[in-house]
Amino acid sequence: MAVSDDLYADIEVEVLDEAGVEELIHNALAEAGCTWEELQEQARVGRFTNETAREAWFVVSTFAEPSPA
Repeated sequence: MAVSDDLYADIEVEVLDEAGVEELIHNALAEAGCTWEELQEQARVGRFTNETAREAWFVVSTFAEPSPA
């Protein structure tokens, strides 16, 4: 594969600072319609209220517990 044939050349990567991570978590929880604690409980029992909540868990569970709002 030639360098010009790089399959990933058009992918943009954005590095988030702490404020960006907090915003991402806040937005994911708002879209899922639940609090961090509610999302943790849904994950613990393995039953999410909807697909958006499951996707939010996939995103936010990789970060440390968010700070209280």
